Amino acid sequence: MKKQIFTLTSLLVMTFSTLTAQTFKENFLGDDFMQYKGAFFKLKENVISGFSHSFYGDLKNCQKLYDNNVIYPDTKYTFNTVVDSLVNRIFLVENIIGKDGNTFSGGSYFGKPIFMLRDTITKQVIYYLYDKQYEHDFPFLTSQIIIDINAICLKIEQKKDDFTSEVTINNPIIEGRNISSMILYKTVKSGKVSYSLSLRTYGSTVNVGITGVIILFDDGTKISKPTVKIDVDSDEKGFEYSAYIPLTEIEVKSLTTKKIKKFRLYIYDEEVSPGFAEKFTYYAKCVMDKKL
Repeated sequence: MKKQIFTLTSLLVMTFSTLTAQTFKENFLGDDFMQYKGAFFKLKENVISGFSHSFYGDLKNCQKLYDNNVIYPDTKYTFNTVVDSLVNRIFLVENIIGKDGNTFSGGSYFGKPIFMLRDTITKQVIYYLYDKQYEHDFPFLTSQIIIDINAICLKIEQKKDDFTSEVTINNPIIEGRNISSMILYKTVKSGKVSYSLSLRTYGSTVNVGITGVIILFDDGTKISKPTVKIDVDSDEKGFEYSAYIPLTEIEVKSLTTKKIKKFRLYIYDEEVSPGFAEKFTYYAKCVMDKKL
């Protein structure tokens, strides 16, 4: 009996060691959350956001957006799950389901997909309500995910100008609930192909008649366009700065292999989240390869 217990304990230790040896990284997929299935999750270090009305011990408590019967509730704010209860645990995303327990099929506009997270050691199942809109509320790092590029390419948009027969191909203009900060356009007219990249960010001050774009990749390389004009507009968020940048085919190919870390429009910087930066490399491949 002692030998059997030792063997089981050794197996659990070996399994946990194998999982912890994996590379975990920030990887928020937004609307493409179905690609998380089969991945492993663990909490980010020092994470504080994303624990309100999110984690449940029973599917029956996932029938509405704000059920207070969360698992491991905080003694004061009982709708919050205590962060320490999930620290140093690795979960398998065993399934992604709807409120009925079946594979998530979209649901209503406000319906959230429910991730069945199975603890890789204790085998406990915790139900996590995933919010595809707000990256700052996603508290996990993920193991490596094999992206289904065909699923990504299905989201590529294409339209034809009825007057000029010009065809425009681009990645989704809306990312989450907002206009995407980066949109790659491929234009085909009379058999000629051209590319441009739309970038946008916000600033707290207003400047007009300005120029200069710098794109910084995570490997330290840059694309610099000092003469590109920067446009400015205002909305409820402040002053929106935007630019359309002509790109060569070589520059577009670099977007398919290198992740954009941040970009600067004049003096205004936009940080690109690691998850979207990686997804954008797939968008760039899809846009380049898209046939008319």
